[in-house]
Amino acid sequence: MAGCGGNGAMPPAGPSPAPTPTPVTVTANVYVLPDAVSLNDWAFGDEAIVIYTHERVHWVNADGLAHRIVADSPDATDFRNTDELHPNGGEQFFTMTKKGTTGIHCSMHPNMTGTLIVREH
Repeated sequence: MAGCGGNGAMPPAGPSPAPTPTPVTVTANVYVLPDAVSLNDWAFGDEAIVIYTHERVHWVNADGLAHRIVADSPDATDFRNTDELHPNGGEQFFTMTKKGTTGIHCSMHPNMTGTLIVREH
């Protein structure tokens, strides 16, 4: 009579496959600066806002007043507008997929202007 010995455990099948890394979404923070209404063209900083395709834009209102950011050329990129960004920390996220350039402004304070550029990644 033939038989097999052992405890019934299966031998290891080989090394485990490496886990698939979770993709990291790059987020670009864009601030409405404090006292933005008096800053006019500098309300979003002193340079154009540059984002790359497939990055998230994180709009943050660091001002004490509410703002709503609107694209001047809504078909130039896939950014159209934010909801009302509440004072002192209101925020909203968008993922940018279409490259292009548009002017932006605050619909509540039209003298607050800037430029949004979305470049290919």
